[in-house]
Amino acid sequence: MQLPVRPKFSVAAVALCLGALTAAPAIVRAEGGGVAEVKSYLTGKVARMDAAAHDYVKNAEQYQGLLDGCGGDYNRLATEHGPEALALIAKMQGDFRVFHNDGYETIEGITAGTRQMVDFDTYLDAGVPKSEATTDSPAATLVLRSRDGKILSDRQGNLFHYIIEPTLWGTREAFVARLNPEAAAKVAPAKVLPRADVALASAVECARKLDELQGIANRWQPTLDECVGALVWMTPTLNGYFDDWRDSRYNPQASLGRYVAESRVLDMRGIMFSLQLMCNAILPELARKDPALAGQLKSEYAQIMSFISKVDERERRGGGKITAGEIEELAYQAKRYTDQLTPHLKQMAAEMSLKLPPKPTLA
Repeated sequence: MQLPVRPKFSVAAVALCLGALTAAPAIVRAEGGGVAEVKSYLTGKVARMDAAAHDYVKNAEQYQGLLDGCGGDYNRLATEHGPEALALIAKMQGDFRVFHNDGYETIEGITAGTRQMVDFDTYLDAGVPKSEATTDSPAATLVLRSRDGKILSDRQGNLFHYIIEPTLWGTREAFVARLNPEAAAKVAPAKVLPRADVALASAVECARKLDELQGIANRWQPTLDECVGALVWMTPTLNGYFDDWRDSRYNPQASLGRYVAESRVLDMRGIMFSLQLMCNAILPELARKDPALAGQLKSEYAQIMSFISKVDERERRGGGKITAGEIEELAYQAKRYTDQLTPHLKQMAAEMSLKLPPKPTLA
């Protein structure tokens, strides 16, 4: 059965009704702070992400407890504890927005751009199913098991987009329980509920992995070479987000229920914000050698952020309606911006006598 991207029976409406978090990345100024400012930003973000992941565990445990009290019957859960179940689902969706939309996506330029942390990117956010893996799109190594040891996902994609998001928003049939009409009426407009075993297993794994990331982020000692390398490798990834944005709206089969918690435009803003922050942190060092180039780079990242804001405004103004053709045109414009910026980043590396590290890949 092919599910629509924003199905009417999805539990997504629950989060909207309860006012779940939809904030864009907080403004953090990083001019003159150097690489220490980059680390400070990263560790602060990861700490909040980790806290949200542990809150997700708590809420998933409570959700599982409600189901256990109903003998594992989702229809009874909806009928006898509908409001409680919906409230817990909304809380879990809110946790996802904190550790993913307002969390991981706002540090991905750093984590995916550095060798020490690139494996977290593949595992949590970017890895594809093993059957779709290529050199440029590695497979996630995630093997997710329920508390009784049953395999829920065997290298079938990353944790955030292939497991947690489609479970909590009801967009993947295998990870939800369909309700009978009487039970569905108790939790309308939802017609399915997230499977508790998948939610709990994904929560425990998310907290475990973010505990690990927090430890590595705290120990990380960034260098100028590494930071400029991350800018060089990650800035050109912007236009790829437009494909995900298009598929999530017009090709549900391709998107597999992903990118429904928020528009992919929010993720574009997050990743480019982390790159802009990293660039601004080290521009004073460049300005001592080439003030014109420093000014140009600052302006070019500001232009990209302004462009993304206009894309976001355009989508919101249209009530989320934007054609596939319009998205393709915007992707082309995004590529023009990053194509013009990339050689200037390499020039910065040369001016500062930096040695760019190889493109981060999995071991």
